[in-house]
Amino acid sequence: MNKKLHYVTATLSSLVMAVLMSGIISGTKMGFSHDWPPVWLNSFLLAWPCALVLSLTLLPKVKKLAEWICKPRESQPSQVGLCDE
Repeated sequence: MNKKLHYVTATLSSLVMAVLMSGIISGTKMGFSHDWPPVWLNSFLLAWPCALVLSLTLLPKVKKLAEWICKPRESQPSQVGLCDE
């Protein structure tokens, strides 16, 4: 993954996850009332920077782990698994 693609992917994925997770969690904890939007916004403004930093630092390691998990094992007979298409 080139650097620009890595940064764009990390930024967009952390944005989407922070919006959805902070909204769902704050909404289920307090109810989706008229008091919910400012609480969600507060949660989002805290969650997104954390998610972005974690995505930028951990995404390459997670990608390598996923590649290792999905790597075909030569000593075992071919089996349909989680990562097969």
